[in-house]
Amino acid sequence: MPLNEEELRLFLEYHHEIRALVYFKDLPDFIILDTQWLSDAFKCIVTAEKFQFDVSRHKMKEKLEDLNVRGILHTEVLDDIFKDERNVLYKHEQHKDDILNIMEKFDIIIPATRESADEKPCYYVPCMVKSKPEYDIYKMLNVTKDTCQKSTWLCFKFRFLPPHLINHLIASLSRVYEVAQLTVHNKKKLQVALFKDNVVFELKQTKLRKLLLMKFQNIIQVQVLEFGTGAVIKREPEVVTGSNEFSEEEITEYLCGSCTKLHPFIGEWSKDGHEVLSLSKSPEDVPRYYPNAESLGQIQTTGTSTKVRVRVQAGERVFSNINDEATGTDSSSVLTKEEINFTKMGMIALNIFADVLYDLLKQDKANVCPRIDCDITYLYGEHRKLNIHIPSNSWGGKWQRIQTTDIAIGDDIERIRLMRNELQHSRIFKLDETRFNELSNMSSDILKRFDRHNTPLRLYTDHLNDILAKTISAEEVKSIENEISGSTRNHHLQTTDSNQILEINQKSPLSDNI
Repeated sequence: MPLNEEELRLFLEYHHEIRALVYFKDLPDFIILDTQWLSDAFKCIVTAEKFQFDVSRHKMKEKLEDLNVRGILHTEVLDDIFKDERNVLYKHEQHKDDILNIMEKFDIIIPATRESADEKPCYYVPCMVKSKPEYDIYKMLNVTKDTCQKSTWLCFKFRFLPPHLINHLIASLSRVYEVAQLTVHNKKKLQVALFKDNVVFELKQTKLRKLLLMKFQNIIQVQVLEFGTGAVIKREPEVVTGSNEFSEEEITEYLCGSCTKLHPFIGEWSKDGHEVLSLSKSPEDVPRYYPNAESLGQIQTTGTSTKVRVRVQAGERVFSNINDEATGTDSSSVLTKEEINFTKMGMIALNIFADVLYDLLKQDKANVCPRIDCDITYLYGEHRKLNIHIPSNSWGGKWQRIQTTDIAIGDDIERIRLMRNELQHSRIFKLDETRFNELSNMSSDILKRFDRHNTPLRLYTDHLNDILAKTISAEEVKSIENEISGSTRNHHLQTTDSNQILEINQKSPLSDNI
């Protein structure tokens, strides 16, 4: 019996939720059945510069630089991508608008505002923005004590801030507000106020009220700027909850971005000249932007502004003055890059890889022990005894025996064993950047294959990306060291030839080996 329209919609929405396909009810005519194809299509448009095809680079060098540095995707670049025979989008130009709409849905691209209907459309790509403000962001906005009122900073502090959350926030705000344009010294053309981890939005058509959004370490900061001679931002004197009541007085003037002058607002833009704003050069009036600040305290100088920190704990918002905590010690500041690398790889091996082997074992064996009772050593031993997923070069080999073309399930089980052993044999609990990148890339490839084979509820690669982007604490470093070194009793698996069963012995923790 065929599905009716409502049943079909529910079917599509359910399978969209479990990532079996891609469907949006407001784009009902474009349903993606092969999600890997869609991912490959996205990679043709948004990818690192070294992976981009040399498509008419000599003709559009500046436009490609706009994409790779400023995150501006021009129509001409898109047209060349869809005409390139080497990528999956070739011969799919008739679906270009549909694919771009899907990318908007995933907050990958943002439609840019066009000055006229004749202007070719372009897009902002927040995740590809590398440029930072050329100088102090307040100076670029002509913020002075006499001509601009600043709201209290509203700061959201996260224990872990996913690196791309700021991009999703920028995309969401862009659907409501227009990205501002700034006057840059010695440049005639206005610059889009979209920078790496920074963006300015116009809250009103008059351009007299702006929203400044910034990310620093694990904090997202928001501030409203009110320009004009009569600008007022009302504050409750004792309130530190991060909320402000902004005046809704009628605005009769607007700020011209090109000449930095105030013009009367009479329902249309006026081109009549007025006296130039008085710009104070006093350094104490101008807050500083520190793109390379090493501590939170370095970005605290905000004139008369007050920063309020908001923490979300167990569903409740906890507010505090950010300056009260500025003197606190950041436990991660004393950690070396090599220690952080080792800790992240330890988390991947002890958690994600163990989950992978456990999920695989449940498919091959009945009555499996609870996950909490199964460590990676036990799980490897079970798979080897079952001997269902046989490696290309038998069990118990070394790195040299595994070729990059060996991608059977058993080969990846062996790679997991070797990575775990490499960490186990470390005496200094450190991992240099080169080896960390090698193991991270290898882990990503392994987990992509197991995502397809095990079909977990949450993709292993998502868990991997969370760990790679995670801010590591000193406590986590110590915890992983203890687990790796075997502070609790670990099993030692002595491998013999491939026909013998693993012999499990209790050995010294530092000699543990699979």
